[in-house]
Amino acid sequence: MEDFLDDGAPHSSTADDLLDEILPEDLDWQRLVRTYPLPALAVAAAGGFLLGLLHGPTLVAAASSYVAAQVSRQVGQVIGQDLA
Repeated sequence: MEDFLDDGAPHSSTADDLLDEILPEDLDWQRLVRTYPLPALAVAAAGGFLLGLLHGPTLVAAASSYVAAQVSRQVGQVIGQDLA
């Protein structure tokens, strides 16, 4: 999926890049998601549920660390100091 910059030029997200690396080259997953949105959502939900069930605490810790670092960086930029 493409996001657009302010100038209208498309760029890909990290998730798109990751999926492009994991899935076979000849599989057009973006077309499949556009064609079959409900099954794609069901597969994503099931995958997320299983991932959370197996690695939930690790994922929450990683997400918490990432969010804390981003908030710290943003606050540092606002007050003009490097907090890291």
